[in-house]
Amino acid sequence: MIGAGAAGLMCALRLAERGVKNCVLLERNERVGRKLSVTGNGQGNVSNIRLGAAHYFGSGEETVAAILRRYSEEWLIKQLEELGGLFFADGSGRVYPASRQASSVTDLFRFALEGYGMPLRLGEKALRVEKNDGVFCVHTESNDYFCRRLVLACGGMASPHFGADGSGYALAKMFGHTVTPLSPSLVRLRADPQILRGLKGVRCECVVTLRHFIDKTIDAGATTRGDVLFTDGGISGDAVFRISAFAKTGDELMLDFLPDIGDEEVLRVLRAKAERYPDMRAEDLLRVIVHSAVGKAVLRRCKVAADERAAVISQMLPRMVCFLKKFTVAVTGTDGFANAQVTKGGVDMRELTSALESKKAHGLYIVGELCDVDGECGGYNLQWAFSSGACAADAIAESLCGSRT
Repeated sequence: MIGAGAAGLMCALRLAERGVKNCVLLERNERVGRKLSVTGNGQGNVSNIRLGAAHYFGSGEETVAAILRRYSEEWLIKQLEELGGLFFADGSGRVYPASRQASSVTDLFRFALEGYGMPLRLGEKALRVEKNDGVFCVHTESNDYFCRRLVLACGGMASPHFGADGSGYALAKMFGHTVTPLSPSLVRLRADPQILRGLKGVRCECVVTLRHFIDKTIDAGATTRGDVLFTDGGISGDAVFRISAFAKTGDELMLDFLPDIGDEEVLRVLRAKAERYPDMRAEDLLRVIVHSAVGKAVLRRCKVAADERAAVISQMLPRMVCFLKKFTVAVTGTDGFANAQVTKGGVDMRELTSALESKKAHGLYIVGELCDVDGECGGYNLQWAFSSGACAADAIAESLCGSRT
């Protein structure tokens, strides 16, 4: 196996549990599970109890759905608890270890693999892979490794500071595999700082719609609801992360700051407030309705002075409602792979079997982030890593031992 991230660790453990001998796990870093150890903002969001194929994107939808049904969140939690962990789901369905430490999840795998005596070869970067007479040869910077079953679990391009460099895609291409276009996902989007002025640190629940501009027409993209967090020169949060994989420079985000209240109701409230307090400042007119910083941003977009009196701006109320419900933010880019959580794109799933074995090279398995599968924020991507790793391991065990569990 090449790669000791979530997918590789689960694959190695599953093989050991199934009694498969002579396994070797290669890892380019000096320790296993570097990215796993910081997942979920360091708290270890390993899955989500609202699991389902609808939370995933990419090719091979039927294969993904079947694997997630067989290796579900319930299966994963049971596996991890059998290793000695304790896990719970929060109100949003995210599954965490009771320790709230992602590194402790890595420790579960490390202790278990040590108990099985699984050989770990750290600091071994795979440079080239070839197959001759049914035998794979993995060339690293210092050694050659030979095997009849090979698992690529090298990870994608996201978060290179944890060792990801996308080299696994090159290894897959050596066997003729197609790699779909790669882009950062679950990543902050950059925007015009003037539009976001004064909003840094503000968090709101919004409906977010991504709009593409094609041939001077607007093409509505994805729409989602969730947290939006304004940062220095950018915008993030769960809702933005879910949309980020589809966004590109020149697109536009449309934010609804009052998703549970219709336009007419908002306008009615503002008019009633303005009539009752004709001398109220414009920024106070929006107070309690939205965050004060959001209110000021809306006024700037309407070109209304914050200290303008309510009686004077009554004719501007419909325009204010429009920006409260349809606040547009132009996308000027993303924070790139360096700050992304996962990679969108990868090895085309149509070139893999339902067991994630290559259709181009018998005995080669491709799992985890290398596959053209990416999930929403909230534990879905780690679940895929664990599920795909287990799927490949069971297929290998069945091919070698002829038994199935």
